[in-house]
Amino acid sequence: MAEDTSNHLVYWMQLDLVHKDYLAQIRHWDNLKIAADEQSIWVKDFTTSQLESIVLKSIPFTHLYYCKDNLLFPKSSLLPVGKQPAFLWTPIERALPVTLQGFNHNFFGIQQQQALRLAPIEEEQKVTVLLATVQDAGNYILNAPSIRLQQLKWIFINNKDALIIGEPVLPVNGRSYWQKGRFIFPVGYAFEFTVLEKIAAQQIDSTGTHLIWWIDEASYCLLHPDVLQPLSIASWRQTISNSPHKI
Repeated sequence: MAEDTSNHLVYWMQLDLVHKDYLAQIRHWDNLKIAADEQSIWVKDFTTSQLESIVLKSIPFTHLYYCKDNLLFPKSSLLPVGKQPAFLWTPIERALPVTLQGFNHNFFGIQQQQALRLAPIEEEQKVTVLLATVQDAGNYILNAPSIRLQQLKWIFINNKDALIIGEPVLPVNGRSYWQKGRFIFPVGYAFEFTVLEKIAAQQIDSTGTHLIWWIDEASYCLLHPDVLQPLSIASWRQTISNSPHKI
């Protein structure tokens, strides 16, 4: 069982991405969590014994910091180097190793399993996207004041669902999503390793023109912004009435 760290300062270790393979030495410390930016890998939640271990000290090119009052301090220093960065953290055993395979670029109804998957994350996200059935969404939209819909856009999907993007999110039942850049993720999920966002975006859509909607943790589709239309009672009625299927 890992040592309780609740009464200690939280220590972070920083390592340049080019040296990430050295982390294999501590992958078995399952209490650790990992995050990344474009240049570095960050590791946190070390116990006291892990901080003093020969295994950790043998990893080259590392920098140790501790967090206090939302500031980041070099280990053994009283002068902060800056604000504590905000990351999406994932358990170390899930983040390492990471493999990135090819993708299938179908538009809707994707069910293929991908080597690159999403993983549960601890941080809360702001819901800005809703997937709801046409019946549930329509019951609200057709009786809503127009000002309530002004900031929203939507698309009719598979003749049965509506994907609605924007705030404030409609108060109807549905599946909630959050947006980060061009990615739309299910709430509670993100990439296992955040550094993969830039790589994945390039491989999935090299044009950089589409939204990448992860329907669930293992499947996605591409949405061009031009397919989204402003949400209004008129656009809703017209789209639904033109559907080849009775709603």
